Amino acid sequence: MDFFDLKYDFDSSFIKLNDDFFYFYAHNNEYLNDHIQKTSHIFDNLLNKKIIENFYEIFKQDHLINFSFDDFNKIIKYTVYLHDIGKISFNFQLNRLNTNNKKIFNEQSTFLKKHYFEDYIPLLCKTHSIVGSLIFLSKFKANIDENTLILLLLAYTIYGHHTSIKDILSNKNFSYNLNDKEWNTFCIILLYLDLANKEDIENEKFSTYYFNQIQDNASNYLKSEIEDYNSTLSLFYMYIYSLLIVSDVFASNKYNISVEEVKKLNFNNRITSNLKNIMFSSFYNKTYNKNLSYNLIIDSLDNIDNINVLRKNMLLESSLNLIKNIDKNNVFFLNMPTGAGKTNTSMKLALDIINNTEIDRIIYAMPFINIIEQNFDVICDSYGLSEDNGEIRKIYSGSETLFSDASDEFKYDILLNDDFFNYPVICTTFVSLFNSIIRNDKKSKYKLSALTNSVIILDEIQSLPLKNWNSLYYIINELADKYNIYFIIMSATLPNFNRLILDSKSNLRYPNISLIENPSKYFNHSLFKRTETKNEIKSFELTSENHAEIIDYLLDIVEENFEQGYNKGLMVFNTIKSSRLIYDYLSEYCEEYNFEIDLLNSSLIPSSKKAIISKINHMNENQNKKYILISTQSIEAGVDVSFDFVIRDYAILDSVEQVKGRCNRNGELAIRYNNPSKKGNVYLIKLNDSKKNYYEYIYNNEEQETRIKSTENLIEESPNYTFEDISKYYDNVSDLINLHNNEKESKFNFIDRDNIKFLNNIEYSKLKDKETGIHLIDNNQEQFSIFICTDLNIFTESLKINKNFNVWEKLDDNNFIEFYKENKSDFIFSINELKYIKNISAKTNKKLYHENKIIGKNLLDYYKSLFKNKNKNYDYYKLIKKEFSSILYKFIINITINKYDQLYDKINEWEKFKFFYILDKKDIGNEEESFYSLEKGFNFKPVITEIY
Repeated sequence: MDFFDLKYDFDSSFIKLNDDFFYFYAHNNEYLNDHIQKTSHIFDNLLNKKIIENFYEIFKQDHLINFSFDDFNKIIKYTVYLHDIGKISFNFQLNRLNTNNKKIFNEQSTFLKKHYFEDYIPLLCKTHSIVGSLIFLSKFKANIDENTLILLLLAYTIYGHHTSIKDILSNKNFSYNLNDKEWNTFCIILLYLDLANKEDIENEKFSTYYFNQIQDNASNYLKSEIEDYNSTLSLFYMYIYSLLIVSDVFASNKYNISVEEVKKLNFNNRITSNLKNIMFSSFYNKTYNKNLSYNLIIDSLDNIDNINVLRKNMLLESSLNLIKNIDKNNVFFLNMPTGAGKTNTSMKLALDIINNTEIDRIIYAMPFINIIEQNFDVICDSYGLSEDNGEIRKIYSGSETLFSDASDEFKYDILLNDDFFNYPVICTTFVSLFNSIIRNDKKSKYKLSALTNSVIILDEIQSLPLKNWNSLYYIINELADKYNIYFIIMSATLPNFNRLILDSKSNLRYPNISLIENPSKYFNHSLFKRTETKNEIKSFELTSENHAEIIDYLLDIVEENFEQGYNKGLMVFNTIKSSRLIYDYLSEYCEEYNFEIDLLNSSLIPSSKKAIISKINHMNENQNKKYILISTQSIEAGVDVSFDFVIRDYAILDSVEQVKGRCNRNGELAIRYNNPSKKGNVYLIKLNDSKKNYYEYIYNNEEQETRIKSTENLIEESPNYTFEDISKYYDNVSDLINLHNNEKESKFNFIDRDNIKFLNNIEYSKLKDKETGIHLIDNNQEQFSIFICTDLNIFTESLKINKNFNVWEKLDDNNFIEFYKENKSDFIFSINELKYIKNISAKTNKKLYHENKIIGKNLLDYYKSLFKNKNKNYDYYKLIKKEFSSILYKFIINITINKYDQLYDKINEWEKFKFFYILDKKDIGNEEESFYSLEKGFNFKPVITEIY
């Protein structure tokens, strides 16, 4: 039989010639069809049929498809059946897949030599994705004309399933880039699958020109015929791509078990009826959530003097409004004052959605890691969920992945589930959530399909970058519509997104619902008016040469507050440099004014920050202690502390409000003085370095022209502004954004609305553009992660524990475990982390701890040694990185630095390992000649803006 006359048996994964068999494999010792069957089962397990039905109806209505719904489903499944069909290449099998598997390699080589086929091997390719995508299009060649876009998108899911989701472009990539070996392999597989005969190929029934035309026609149609704001094709493409890559990776991870065993497993870990009952029972058995009834809603709040009554009223009102509108809307706004029980209310709303819809996953997304850390235990406790049981998970770069006595296989499953958001309840960051949409790399897209059929709670939404408010708000609404997602968008400072013009041609608007109909009656209630802004805003220069005037002014404020018994003060500044200068100069007056002072900014390691927060929270035990905290924006969001008075360097209103939320946070001054009118004192100042205001270092031109300008107008008019004033502020910000966008659009300059077009035209790579793309973190400055080589205490000094107490001997003691749970916030390291470190020390005889401290240098040396073994596979290193991530995170600071800053060159001189630079222990100390101080951060005061 001729080489070109061979036929592939799809069901058995072999080619038979006489009595000889050539078996094709997908992975090590796994037949190709076994992998496809596993992938197909997992794909079905993950697929949401209602979402597919909705896509089909839209495509049918827009005349983009001419299939029955059943055929549409079958064609989608063929992306699974054919995604690895390109592996039917003898070259791929021998010289890529089975090179190191001598048994299979010899069997395959013997077959080819016996039948004199070995000369054909170099003519074929070792890759498979592009070939598989062309085979898919060829399979449905008869249907191409009436279904071009849909079929090409599905082919492209195969094309990019090992790399990234691909742009649909004309005159480049895809079939334009085919080399001879890929084309030869494609033609051979056409023959082996009976999709063509020799005459078809010789007569160029299939040709690169044919595929080029399909691609060009589809690209041109996207740009000319699809409305700029129509996301349907793009979100369908992303969804199928995400499903395919997740199913493929899950199946590949199960290469060593049978198809039958895989079919017994569930790969879609969502809220089951049993877990739902646990969550409801736990939540409604909390004291403050018992006996909730809409009949308890109070209309007139004037005479209410109990803050818990207001909290319950907001919870019930928002819940009732959600239930009334749940069939009409998927995006809801929750605007509640600081301290009003926003997290508890959002948990109630999530349960309402789950109880009244088919939603079966809850995702909490937050801008900063410290908000996740603060809220995670609350959510676990309120819902009665266990992270160890896989019911809830916090997912970010430094999240803990340590499970005692677990097998490596179990740990690998955890890594996959983290990548795929495969948990019933998830707490994660904005970056992780939105990157699943705006990034085109494969790993980011893993999470996307998991977002479907979920309720997503976005906390502190105003933290999203202003320059991308248009595109991100558009994305939120389109995800809600196309993926059946319910969004709860919440904050004490909630922008008016509905006022934004998202598309100037169509005047696109989304009719979203505010769950609190009249937020002002709560915001303006005396129980939530806990602060008063004092004095006029004064400007001061702050430099090493000129600082006396500002220090005198700050000391006057400190003295004035101390005299009235306001003993805890917070001062918040815009840069690390200004915070450090103020700290140094005020520290000289500690003895004279009898106060203690600390510095908290992003140049301090997380363990130091946690120790400071713990110290502050324990100060309630001694009201007479005088204390000043100097900070940057690190303190603003997600840090549950309260001060009697606060001073804020000038900033946008959102930040001013966040700092005010740290003043008299719980109305404690009214209780302390038995006077309901007692308020915390707030002071605003404007600092400059003789060149420009310090706020200009952290806010770009667009933010200064919108948010800063609107803040100035508001505060000049009314320093003690009302909720109505805040609403006007956000209206004004949105109007200014619209004005600037319209001006740029009229001049054909780039605007954020163009990112919406790029998304829908399937030009995803443009969303990554450094200047014009969508970025959750400002990428105009260089980002650095730095490992601080020091020894860290296991717990904070605030913990009441005997200095001679040996934690290492008590890790398995039930009494100590209970003690740990009760004082968890005072521990730097978790019990799991301590057990992990102790176990490593015992196994390797490495000294990783001494007394109640972790030895940073030894820990780092051990971590580095793990990567010297070159014989380990990729999964091994991935597991090591993830297991160590939460431990290393406690030693690492993350900063962004201007390339012209002195520190930029200095850091680049240091040793770098993996993603972080290493600051040696010899450079650490409180002396000015030391480069870094654990209490103060960098000693030579660089200008650094920060990330969290």
